[in-house]
Amino acid sequence: MTPTEQKAPPQGLVIDDLSKIRKAGTPLLSPDDRFLAYHVAVADYDADERYDLIMVTPADQTAPVTIARGIAHGWSPDGRELLYETANGELHIYTVSTAASRLLTRRSESAYFINHLALNNCIWSPDGQSIAFVGADVPEAPEPAVRVIDDLLYKSKGGRGRPIYADRAQTHIYRIPAAGGAPEPLTSGPFNEHSTTWSPDGRYIAFVSNRTDRPDDIQQSEIWKVDIHSKAITPLSDHRGLAYQPAWSPKGGHIAFLATPGQTGTNDSPAEDTHIALIPADGGQMRYLTKSLDRRIEHLRWHPSGKYIYFTAGDRGDTSVYRVSIENNHIETVQGGKGCISEFCLTAQGEDMVFIKSNTHFPPELFRTKNKGAVVEPVTQENAAWLSTKALQPADPFWFESFDGMQVQGWLMKPVAFDPSRKHPLILVIHGGPHNMFGHDFDERFHLLSQAGYAVVYINPRGSHGYGQAFSKGTLMNWGGGDYQDLMAGVDYILAQNPWLDADNLGVTGQSYGGYMTNWIVTQTTRFKAAVTDGGLSNLVSFSGTSLYHSLMESEFGGRAYDRFDLLWKWSPLRHVVRVTTPTLLLHGETDNEVPFTQAEEMYIALRKKGVDTMLVQYTGEGHGWRPELGPRNKADLNQRMIAWLNKYLTL
Repeated sequence: MTPTEQKAPPQGLVIDDLSKIRKAGTPLLSPDDRFLAYHVAVADYDADERYDLIMVTPADQTAPVTIARGIAHGWSPDGRELLYETANGELHIYTVSTAASRLLTRRSESAYFINHLALNNCIWSPDGQSIAFVGADVPEAPEPAVRVIDDLLYKSKGGRGRPIYADRAQTHIYRIPAAGGAPEPLTSGPFNEHSTTWSPDGRYIAFVSNRTDRPDDIQQSEIWKVDIHSKAITPLSDHRGLAYQPAWSPKGGHIAFLATPGQTGTNDSPAEDTHIALIPADGGQMRYLTKSLDRRIEHLRWHPSGKYIYFTAGDRGDTSVYRVSIENNHIETVQGGKGCISEFCLTAQGEDMVFIKSNTHFPPELFRTKNKGAVVEPVTQENAAWLSTKALQPADPFWFESFDGMQVQGWLMKPVAFDPSRKHPLILVIHGGPHNMFGHDFDERFHLLSQAGYAVVYINPRGSHGYGQAFSKGTLMNWGGGDYQDLMAGVDYILAQNPWLDADNLGVTGQSYGGYMTNWIVTQTTRFKAAVTDGGLSNLVSFSGTSLYHSLMESEFGGRAYDRFDLLWKWSPLRHVVRVTTPTLLLHGETDNEVPFTQAEEMYIALRKKGVDTMLVQYTGEGHGWRPELGPRNKADLNQRMIAWLNKYLTL
């Protein structure tokens, strides 16, 4: 074989591949199991936008049909029609037999941010005659020359196509005939309602609302119901905490919902793990069903019999489907294994399901079970063709003992061009939250870094969910304390176990809370030769007064920020910036109200004045993080800059 005929070395994920990734999501089986609707998230680099395609396919998995761009809300009770919404808020109904859609109405959303688990959902009535939706009356008004602020949650999330400031609109529940007509308001007043579920008899809609005397300050919410005829509203729960995503039982006797206890809540990243709570449909004593699992619960679904509730929970890097008996609280795993199941729906009889799963090797795809879960088959293979040409490294899990004996989990991914005879640089990647969880999920950053020649280590330090409530609370009053020591102990362990890693050739990066921790790390040690902070915090004192999530500081540090300034400053990277020598790149969205751009500016100015090699990159009009509002081109630019910065200071 001549040199020109030699086979090219295998290639992992490169920047151009980001435009090829298609992520399946939101499976919706029709009530008769004949049809399946789902989404495919697409990154359109030519238009520099992201959008979801709504797909409908017969359950036998013949060729799917793309019906629109937008989100699917649900099937009619007879399974003949699908309610969906386009990006401009238009609600349409798609008829399967004619493959045609008709416009129902247009709804508006308030820019007021409630919390990440609040659902602005649209639901069919049990008889299929009407549709309830959550909407807001948003007046068309020009940008004011003078903005008068007299509430606390006056900022929105920001980002592409989103306003920077919240409006004064309230979110309420409306009902409209499915055949068309004028929407009828079912609720009103100075409150926000969201996350609706219809009673099986069609008489009531249950919902979530924060009706405390200071809803912009006190993060507590309860379950309520409205009579669709009299419009009388009745409180159902009284647990003094946060309630999310109620679901009425099939026979109407109960309402299940996700809940957290506690007097100090937050609209973002609570340390308290959500659990399934159950109340009688007429209100009364609440009881928790899933406390024995000691994991964070999401995505609850009733079994058609009403005897079980199915749900997902993260556990040591995997996310599986479980079910709990409402009679005796017995919990069992229904669908698990290595990987992360993010969403699912049950078949009409409840014996099988369709679910979304991802792994370190593939983005989210659709799967379905048969024969009561005995057989699992792929439904979509959106990424199979291009992934077949790639050489993606696996991520190998490991456990280590931290400074205080705590057992902590992490993963190591080798570089694509791994050579055991030579030393390889290592990049520590840190997750956000702080209560997120790394695991067997597809993360583009890991594979981009692996292809660029780096080994990647990622760890779930204390504060991460998936290891029990005590572990989730590991950051309280202690950001940058035990979690920092966990990360350093994990790096020490993996270096000791793998002599092919170069201990003198380390980099660190993270996003959001991971960005905070990156900033913190460079103030605590000089062992890293380069750092990249993506949307990170630097000053917890100023963050507590400028972030959309000012309640996060109160929740994490046990009280009002003005009573905790000394503690907040103690754990602020900016306080210790005099120690920094590590070259640091700061990447940040211009309209980020979750972690305001000023957090990057404060760190940048301090590093620049100190003479540290640093650069600040602002993404115009972008909000926070790796969410859809970050345009595909900007996301590619962000990744290119991350790799280029590491390449500048580390030896490959």
